[in-house]
Amino acid sequence: MSFDLLVKNASLPDGQTGIDIACKDGRIAAVEAEIAADAAQVIDANGQLVSPPFVDSHFHMDATLSLGLPRMNESGTLLEGIALWGELKEILTVEAVVERALRYCDLAVSQGLLAIRSHVDVCDDRLTGVKALLEVREKVKDYIDLQLVAFPQDGLYRSPNAEKNLLKALDMGVDVVGGIPHFERTMEDGAKSVRRLCEIAAERGLMVDLHCDESDDPLSRHIETLAFETQRLGLQGRTAGSHLTSMHSMDNYYVSKLLPLIAEAGVQAIANPLINITLQGRHDTYPKRRGQTRVPEMRSYGINVSFGHDCVMDPWYSQGSGDMLEVASMGFHVAQMTSRD
Repeated sequence: MSFDLLVKNASLPDGQTGIDIACKDGRIAAVEAEIAADAAQVIDANGQLVSPPFVDSHFHMDATLSLGLPRMNESGTLLEGIALWGELKEILTVEAVVERALRYCDLAVSQGLLAIRSHVDVCDDRLTGVKALLEVREKVKDYIDLQLVAFPQDGLYRSPNAEKNLLKALDMGVDVVGGIPHFERTMEDGAKSVRRLCEIAAERGLMVDLHCDESDDPLSRHIETLAFETQRLGLQGRTAGSHLTSMHSMDNYYVSKLLPLIAEAGVQAIANPLINITLQGRHDTYPKRRGQTRVPEMRSYGINVSFGHDCVMDPWYSQGSGDMLEVASMGFHVAQMTSRD
């Protein structure tokens, strides 16, 4: 039998070594040791890792590669980053967002990253980012699975037209309902926003992914409301809480109640190690909090946890390379997950 591509002497994520991978008509046709066949192209992996494509479950492609526009984030805080993004939004063009996003997509593919969930701000009445990323999604569909989240960056209730714009973005084809309850003016408005956003998702048959409790405040507990609304509306398996950094500052007794609630509701957690440890703890002297959520504890309850890159060279993060192995490395170091298990 003849193949289009034969990758020889690969190591697989499950620990197998000396494995050959044969491909035909764009699909993997065989995975076994010492495949004896001809191929139009043969690559010797020299024992290096061959894995499925990487997935970035949390990103902001409308802001990527905009570092320095219109200025730098001098404090390095989340709130200055949001304020800086507000300044940049005023001068964004569809063409500029598309150009930067496509450059990032090329970088992502070079790093083996072929599936990205990107939040896109809907608090710009022009919906510049939405229009741009819908265009990008179409342009890259043959090589990247790009999923978009309608994200009211300035708050569903804090920003006057946020809900109207969010609904319009969903009508335009954005895939997922997003939110940021901890940025609302009050805890009450934050909980109210979680309720409303989950109702919108239930009405439309969509998924929910909320920036949830991205704060050092241990009293920021909107994940509790998200777990409740997930159960009330039958959204199990369709909701995710991104960041959840306040959990790093919560007392253990409350977390011992919270984690079973999250597990029971089937809410998934998305940590963003590079950004969580960079933006959180900025008001601390020492001891200084890490900020990343309680990853090993959540995994012990069977909660599905993933890592996102979040930002690359934008108002919140001045570095980044699209390398999900860098994200994973930072995540397991910060979470002290360095055992063999």
